[in-house]
Amino acid sequence: MATPARSRSAERLVDILMELHLNGAVNRHDLMQKFNITERTVYRDLNALSPIVQHTGSGHYRLIHSVQSAHGQGLHHAMANLLNADNYFPERGNAFWQNLEARVEENHIRILSNDAEHTVQNDIRRHLLAIEKSIKKRNVCQIIYKGKTRLINPYKLINKKNIWYLQATENDRLKSFSLSQISWFDIQKQTFSPDADTTELLEKNLDPWVSEDTFEVKIFINNNISHYFKRRDLLPDQEVIAEVHDGVTIRCQAAHENQILPLIFYWLPNIQVLEPEWLREKLFGTLEGYLATVTADAVE
Repeated sequence: MATPARSRSAERLVDILMELHLNGAVNRHDLMQKFNITERTVYRDLNALSPIVQHTGSGHYRLIHSVQSAHGQGLHHAMANLLNADNYFPERGNAFWQNLEARVEENHIRILSNDAEHTVQNDIRRHLLAIEKSIKKRNVCQIIYKGKTRLINPYKLINKKNIWYLQATENDRLKSFSLSQISWFDIQKQTFSPDADTTELLEKNLDPWVSEDTFEVKIFINNNISHYFKRRDLLPDQEVIAEVHDGVTIRCQAAHENQILPLIFYWLPNIQVLEPEWLREKLFGTLEGYLATVTADAVE
């Protein structure tokens, strides 16, 4: 079976990046021979790397110096931080990067994550450059979100479980806006001064649902699924506070009910909300509404 064109292109880009990192430069004609590709294809690959690579003449390309020395870590560390690679490879010394090309070629490691939203290509194509510009220039933006016009101060783009969110303040309140729900994005002439506390909060919390105002949640989890919660944190800032023969009690801190309820629905009936009362009532109310709808449809 032939390798998809997108996969071959991605493998070439990884190969080129590795050579740039190890040798500092690549030659366009050498790349044509190495990959058995046309000059036009080489130009396309190098153009994809143009934000971090520059032409130095006679078909030679090298890393831009500022990228090479970014934070004193080099290109590979900057890329790993962007992709949050520590989640998958906590140890990333020189040996890891030297073996990366072989790992890609031999295809004996594959990292799978959630599928991206169907609209992600259009969302990124429509909004990414404007959002990046507004964040960098600190411009107030007008958006239409879920059909409602809003004025926001943009701070950061974050991708969580392959869903893109824009983290911004609206009327001094930090919120997360799903990119797929933004139908209009317009940069205003007005600028804003970023709030230091908000910036610090976003740097510390790698989650779209982040706020200075959080609430504590206690959840009981039956033994038949508790091992999923013990082996990794499925809830924000989770902590096991009690363990008995039939399950565990977990405490966590949430900034929004959407951090908790979807996961609870997924694990029903083996999970229950102990506190707070209002969240338990919200869970029951949602379930009762669903059952009433199903019953009504069955009667019809």
